[in-house]
Amino acid sequence: MAPVALLIFAVLAPSHETVPSGLANADVARLAEDEFRRGVELRGDRDKAVPHFRAAADYFDELRRRGARNPELYRNLGNACLLADDLPCAVLSYRRGLALDPNDADLQAGLNEARGRVVYAAPGGFGRPPDDRRPPWLPRMRSEWFFAGAAVCYVAACFLLTRWLMTRSRRLLASAVVAFVAAAGLTALVVQAVRSEREERDRPLAVVAADGVLLRKGDGLAYPPRYETPLNQGVEARRLFGRDGWVQIELSGGEVGWAPREDVLVDEP
Repeated sequence: MAPVALLIFAVLAPSHETVPSGLANADVARLAEDEFRRGVELRGDRDKAVPHFRAAADYFDELRRRGARNPELYRNLGNACLLADDLPCAVLSYRRGLALDPNDADLQAGLNEARGRVVYAAPGGFGRPPDDRRPPWLPRMRSEWFFAGAAVCYVAACFLLTRWLMTRSRRLLASAVVAFVAAAGLTALVVQAVRSEREERDRPLAVVAADGVLLRKGDGLAYPPRYETPLNQGVEARRLFGRDGWVQIELSGGEVGWAPREDVLVDEP
C-alpha cells in the first residue's frame, strides 16, 4: 500500500467530521498526512487506529471539495478508507483514480485488495465485477492516444504512397498498405474508446454502501425485490436513473433494479 505523500489532492468520500474551512490547502494536506501516519503507528490497536484513518479521509475530502484531483490522492484516500473499514469509499476512490491513470499499479493493487474484501451473498457472477482478461503487461490507453496513433499512421501511409508513385518500389507500397491498415485499426479503437468513455459519463459508477441491499422492481419499498439475492458493501454497478430518493443501477452481469439512494455511493461531481 503506497504511503501518503505531502502533495495530496482529494476525492469524493463520506465526511465523518467537519474540517475547519479556514485552513489553507497545505495545512489540510499536512493534517491528512499526520492522521494517516498516526493510524499506521497504531495499527496494532485497531480501535485506536481507525479514527485516525477516518480523519485522514475527511481531510482528503476537504481538498476534493476545494477542486483538487489527481491519481495520488485517490490512491491515498482509498488506502485510508480501506484501513478505516470504509469499503465502499475505498472501491470508489480506487476506481476514480484508475479513471485518471488506468496504468497505476498501486491503484489497481488497492482495488484488487478492496474487491477481495467484498462479501458476495451467492456463488456465481451475481454482483461480481467482470473478469479482466487483459494481459497485465498490456497498457491501457485512452481515446486521445489511439487518435494520435491513427493520425500518425495515416500521414505515414500517405507519404509512403506518394513515394511509391514516384519510385514504384514494392517495399514502399507494402509499407503504405501496412500503415493504412494500422490507421484503420486504430480508428476502430478510437470509436470503441469514445463509446466506452461516453457510457461512463452517462452511466456513472455506483458502489453499494450497505449490507443486505435488495434490488427492487420499482423506486419504493412497496415494489417487490427483483432478485432474492442481496447485495453487500463494495459491490460495483452503474447508475442508470434516479427518482425520489431511489436510484436504478445495473450490475456487471446486466441485472437491473432500484435501491435507496442512501445505500449507494455514486461517482458524481
